[in-house]
Amino acid sequence: MCSKEEGEESAYFDCLPDALLLLIFNKLHDLKSLTACLSVSKRFNALVPFADTVFISVPVLKQSSSVSSSFVNGVLRFFSLNLFLKPLRCFHRITAPPKSTTRSFDLSCCRKDGVLKIFKEMKSLHLELPGDGELGSSYGASFLQWKAGFGSNLKTCIMVGAKSFRKCSREEEREEFMEESVLNDDELKLRVIWTISCLISASTRHCLLKQILSENPNIPLLERVVISDSNKQGMFCVGKEELVEMRNSINLQQESPLSSPSVERSPVPELNVKLWYLPVLELPNSGYVMKGATLVLIKPVADGMIEADGGDPLVGDEKPFREAVRKMIKVKKSYLMTMSSF
Repeated sequence: MCSKEEGEESAYFDCLPDALLLLIFNKLHDLKSLTACLSVSKRFNALVPFADTVFISVPVLKQSSSVSSSFVNGVLRFFSLNLFLKPLRCFHRITAPPKSTTRSFDLSCCRKDGVLKIFKEMKSLHLELPGDGELGSSYGASFLQWKAGFGSNLKTCIMVGAKSFRKCSREEEREEFMEESVLNDDELKLRVIWTISCLISASTRHCLLKQILSENPNIPLLERVVISDSNKQGMFCVGKEELVEMRNSINLQQESPLSSPSVERSPVPELNVKLWYLPVLELPNSGYVMKGATLVLIKPVADGMIEADGGDPLVGDEKPFREAVRKMIKVKKSYLMTMSSF
């Protein structure tokens, strides 16, 4: 029994069993808070490394010049010009960013000698990257969110976009909802550009995770990794089986070091793309209305045709993303495309 006569606040923690303290650390999960706990006491210092859930808010690299954003914008400008003249064939000409560029965020904690190495029992890792502008805003997207699942390569990606996203106005909505829901060529090409921007972002995060795994082979219990951004536009997800697949692929090829200054991304395979469009989409549960609403489902050609059954595990509890997916996937009219690898 712990004596209540002790005046020190730390005495209350001394009464708690190790298992309960570990539960508290897992709920705390923020890397800065966990590392601060290391210096609280010898007991905390011994227990914190056994935390199995870690969240890292990645800081901005001060000397960065937002190269990743300029690279994406440059690629999208290239596509916006070429899609009008040579649709889809221009995907073959996408190039990697210059080797002399620098990252826009600081990943020192994830390097081989970083603090992440102490969490050898870690099962869940969540990285939140700093926001780098509004994805798609330069190309008419008022709302653009995506989720992607990877193994050694892209497995599936879902994108929801809209040209206008605001609180419901029922009168305006009913007036415009009667318009024919057909995309013209220019509008379709614009949505292809939205899709490309999401795929570039997702493939860059995939390459980032491969580098982290290569630098940190001492976390074999890792079962789930999520890489999101502070703008909450994109979510990259990898599960237990996919992590095994990634580790196997890392063992078969040499990965560039995490400290490399170049901005890299993984190649995107040839893809099947299925697109749904509605001129106006009401989201009553979320209280919003989308204009020019677009849903895109993406899978590699090697995995066969896309089956839109509404049961994709990437669709979580977030609103209005989930609500838009659930409603639009029921629309009968859709557009099918094949996108070349890039």
